[in-house]
Amino acid sequence: MSTKQRKFTEEFSKNNPPAPAPKDGTVDVYHGVSVPDPYRPLEDLDAKATADWTATQNARFSEFVKDVEDKQALTDHLKDIWEYPRESIPSRYNDVFLSSFYDGKTPQPIVMKRDSLEGEPTVLLDPNKLSEDGTIALSGSATSPDGKYYAYLTSQSGSDAQTLHIKDIATGKDLPDVIEGCRFTGVEWDRDSSKGFQYTYPANDEKKRFVTKHHTVGDDVSKDKEVFSIEAEDSHASPIRLRDEKGEWGKYDFMSTRIGTLRADGIYLREKGTDKPFEKLFDDGQSTLDPVAEVGGKIYAVTSLGAPRGRLVSIDPAQPDPKNWETIIPEPEKDVLEWGHIQQGKLMVGYSHDTASKIAIHNVAGEYLHDVPLPTQSIASWGKMNPEDKELLLTVSGFQSPGTKYKYDIDTNEMTEWKKSAAKVDLSDAIVERIYATSKDGTQVPMTVIRGKDTKLDGTAAVKLYGYGGFASGLTPGYSNSVYNWVKEGGVYVQANLRGGDEFGKEWYDGGRLLNKQNTFDDFAACAEKLIEDKYTKPERIAIEGGSNGGLLTLATALQRPELFGAVISSVPVTDMLRFDKHTYGAAWRSDYGHPEKNKEDFDYSMTYSPLHNVKEGGKYPPILVKTADHDDRVVPSHAFKFVATFQEKAAKDSLCLMRVDAKAGHGAGKPTEKVIEEMVETHAFLEQSLGPISQDKYKESLKAEQHEAAKDRNCWIPRTQDGAKKIHPRVNSTGSDEKGAARG
Repeated sequence: MSTKQRKFTEEFSKNNPPAPAPKDGTVDVYHGVSVPDPYRPLEDLDAKATADWTATQNARFSEFVKDVEDKQALTDHLKDIWEYPRESIPSRYNDVFLSSFYDGKTPQPIVMKRDSLEGEPTVLLDPNKLSEDGTIALSGSATSPDGKYYAYLTSQSGSDAQTLHIKDIATGKDLPDVIEGCRFTGVEWDRDSSKGFQYTYPANDEKKRFVTKHHTVGDDVSKDKEVFSIEAEDSHASPIRLRDEKGEWGKYDFMSTRIGTLRADGIYLREKGTDKPFEKLFDDGQSTLDPVAEVGGKIYAVTSLGAPRGRLVSIDPAQPDPKNWETIIPEPEKDVLEWGHIQQGKLMVGYSHDTASKIAIHNVAGEYLHDVPLPTQSIASWGKMNPEDKELLLTVSGFQSPGTKYKYDIDTNEMTEWKKSAAKVDLSDAIVERIYATSKDGTQVPMTVIRGKDTKLDGTAAVKLYGYGGFASGLTPGYSNSVYNWVKEGGVYVQANLRGGDEFGKEWYDGGRLLNKQNTFDDFAACAEKLIEDKYTKPERIAIEGGSNGGLLTLATALQRPELFGAVISSVPVTDMLRFDKHTYGAAWRSDYGHPEKNKEDFDYSMTYSPLHNVKEGGKYPPILVKTADHDDRVVPSHAFKFVATFQEKAAKDSLCLMRVDAKAGHGAGKPTEKVIEEMVETHAFLEQSLGPISQDKYKESLKAEQHEAAKDRNCWIPRTQDGAKKIHPRVNSTGSDEKGAARG
């Protein structure tokens, strides 16, 4: 950071010391090693001592950003660019089209229905009327294939806890059927929609985490029967029903199972319309296997088994052993084959092409016909249509635009524009480029750089480097008002594709999890080094940002390489890598983080990077902002609380760590617009205080002012002679020599 920023943060730390957190003498023993956990009391989220301490942290953060200029102007600007009408891509269910509308003003989008694509939409569900403050959000939905019923899930204050409701689409009225206590619930309607649906539901059982039940519309929920479960502590099952190449419903009902968050599916099936037990087709834990369609009595599926970049295979249910599988579309040489879909008797196949969308059309035998004509480095999202429709709807978006909606004719392979985005601003005039960093082990790590055309590559730009790197969740091109504001103000935004994501297939994912997790942090550090090397910026002007697993990423990397960064933003982070599996759904994360309590190798490895356990005594670190929410029941806020308390106790007193705790909010989903903008403004203010002005020109002006002040201080130095008389030091002229002409060093 500049001298001005350094002085400010040092003075702030000195004049605003953090309040001590509640602590005790807790010590855990792992594999014979004693590990203190003194801030264990902060895991009691309902305790008054916890609430009082977090209130002091919020007050301290507010004090840090209170004098930042133009916060209100930025708030007004963001509200203005947010306020424009937008609609999701419509999906068709028989003769009903559903989509969500949002005007940028209300807290939540509104679900609308229409009887034809060009018809006048009417309100089906307005979540804004479910609570006074907009904190009840729609968290999932499933419409019956005949367009009769709309099952929807709501959550309060961003919680993962859900309530399932059923709405009659024709009348708009809710049925009395209400299922409480849902969590990560999926719904699959019966072929006879009027009958009911299968849904996943928490088992509250030590031997199994979820079960699948069946609900008959109109029946009391207490009568719902369990139809499937497996005994595995972290198991989750999703019901699936497939169509055949003619668009008719297939022969089987499927269950796709997963242990924790590991992308390695088990598949079970039984003949439709029976109560027979489900039979195992494919074991959990081997690889991905995503059923696509039933073709000629066989099952088409996308798998990574024997193909880290994916392939599409045909499976005979009578001979399901993988040695009998037939490859319909082979593994690509560079792209990643991600999904398949049968439409109008043709096979649509989706690929990840350097993180962007690529879609190819084949016949059902697998013969390639042509690619869908998508723009480069774009993401295409499809609306659900009836199997017989030859015209499909899709939205094409990217880093520079919120998206344009098209009609796509699968027979002619032509796209025609249907609706342009009504966004008031975009980044169409920005420069978007892909560059590569070399990680510690030589791996090439790609990142996308977005900058203004006038940005000077002289090492002075403010850079926001964003990453995630976990759970096979890849980062793809996408538009953001936050990125727009950052780039237009003069900053450079960088999105890094780190190992641990699935951007480049299974090997890329495996390269950043379990005992390879350090690769993710090395990749991130290498990206920062590349940006410095190529003169985009310098260490004191780099801010790293990430959330959830990305919050772990930013903290672990900053603790390991503090000299590389000028600021750190860690949102809803995982920080305690020894106890992450003790809260809510945390046990499911063992797929990426291991099982430190059970396995000594996992324990030893976790201790090398766990943020909570790697703050150095007296360590010097860049300013850190940890953001969390009081209702986050996915990554519980005690992760953030314990890290902040530990950092504030152990790190050097002039190493600043601030915390912002959002009220009546969760892990991020469903947050009202007002809260989103407020958080953006306050985060931006933190970066202004830590990095200096985001504008390159203003930053350079501030440096000149600092140099001028420093020169004045040097030139006004008045030493004294031995007898105490003042001695005037000669001033330096513009040539760098004193008035006697002697050169000065």
